[in-house]
Amino acid sequence: MGFIIIYLRNCTIFYIRKIQSLRVKDVLNELLGPSIFLLVLDMLLEYPSQWMNLREIARRVEKNPGSISPVMPTLLKKGLVEGCKVGKVTIVYRLNSTNEKVKALTTLRNTLK
Repeated sequence: MGFIIIYLRNCTIFYIRKIQSLRVKDVLNELLGPSIFLLVLDMLLEYPSQWMNLREIARRVEKNPGSISPVMPTLLKKGLVEGCKVGKVTIVYRLNSTNEKVKALTTLRNTLK
C-alpha cells in the first residue's frame, strides 16, 4: 500500500491506495470526481514550462475550445496557471510553478511515476 498525501491550504487529505502505474488524473478524478479542470491541470503538469493557447490546450485534452474557455479564467484566478496576452485577443497559458498547490500536485505526479 502507498500513502498519497495532498496538502491543500488548511486541510490535509489522506488517501490510501496501491500506487501501481496510476496517473495523477486518475487519482484526482477518484478523489474529487471527473472534471475538465483536472484534465487541463493534468495536461499542464506534463508540460509545465510550455506556453499554450486555448486551442492547443483543447487539442491536447481532446475537448473543444468552447469547453476549455470557461476553465482558464478560473485557473488564472486561483493562481494555478499564468497567462500572457500575445496580440489583441490571444492569451497563452502555462502552469504557475511557484504556486504551492501546483508544487504539491507536481510532487504527487512525480511520486506516481
